[in-house]
Amino acid sequence: MELYFLSVGYGEAIVLIDGAHCLVMDGGPGSEDEAYDQPGTIRLADFLHQKGVQKIDCMICTHLHNDHLSGLVETAAQFPIDAFWVNCWPQTGAERAIAAALPECPDDLSLRLFTTGLQHWERLREILSARGIPVRERAATDHYEPLWPGCSIRLFGMDETQIASRRAQFEAFCRMEDPAAQRDAMRAFDKVENTCSLACCLAYGDWRAMLTGDLCSGWDARCAAPDFPRAQVLKLTHHGQRDGMPQSLVEACDPQVFLMCADEARTFRSACDEVQARAEQYLTEHGRPAQVYTTGRLSQPFGLQNGKPPCALCCVAQEPTQCIPYYAKEV
Repeated sequence: MELYFLSVGYGEAIVLIDGAHCLVMDGGPGSEDEAYDQPGTIRLADFLHQKGVQKIDCMICTHLHNDHLSGLVETAAQFPIDAFWVNCWPQTGAERAIAAALPECPDDLSLRLFTTGLQHWERLREILSARGIPVRERAATDHYEPLWPGCSIRLFGMDETQIASRRAQFEAFCRMEDPAAQRDAMRAFDKVENTCSLACCLAYGDWRAMLTGDLCSGWDARCAAPDFPRAQVLKLTHHGQRDGMPQSLVEACDPQVFLMCADEARTFRSACDEVQARAEQYLTEHGRPAQVYTTGRLSQPFGLQNGKPPCALCCVAQEPTQCIPYYAKEV
């Protein structure tokens, strides 16, 4: 079994290969995105071809954001897929919403990214439908289910009622006729999309990997459950940004390895120094090697400034932070 976390710039793409079996979880940004100009990056479809993948057993889209969804379009067009799982799959087309948003996209980064994701979502819908690939909205489960012999998965995220509400909210803004109101509704939907992300725990024998998508809320309640799984590998949520390392999740998983899907430029302050320091501290306190990794090649390595974690444990509660980060530039 091989588990890969791809360097796709600011985005996320995870691939599990087990003999002839393959699971894909998210696809990074679209194939034409400037994220791939960063050194060391690779598009999901190119990676799968290089690894000789012939078929994808299950493709998972954790949520409808450009940096997770868009790279699935090219992949879905090139590979047979047995099943497609997603956090929410509206039936109403987003063409009107996209048209309403485009005039303001040049001056509104968040709206532009969400609109780009919707454009790729429309294309992905067309491909999946044309190829007859079954789509399933997936809710949280309280048990593992088999992916193939020897490998199983348990899902975390919304329940069925929350999914239905989310789908209705999406379809409502798609049907609006007032462009200004439509854009406001799109911004409101987009603002909380990370909290609606799918997450999962992969089980392969006694080995576990917790893959969190961008699900950065609700972990205290989930982790309080007596059957919440421990995991040797914990992919931190939300690209290792400040909200991407819920302490309850760390303590419940008790990992040996931390991983952040962050890019070289640390876009939106991904691979946050504070998170890096907390992860290393946790492993050190538990007598484990400080195995904390990122997918992107950071411009400068992690380290200490004046013997202390830079802009990390000392400034956790302060905005803006009081000390100066040791790396030259924040994006």
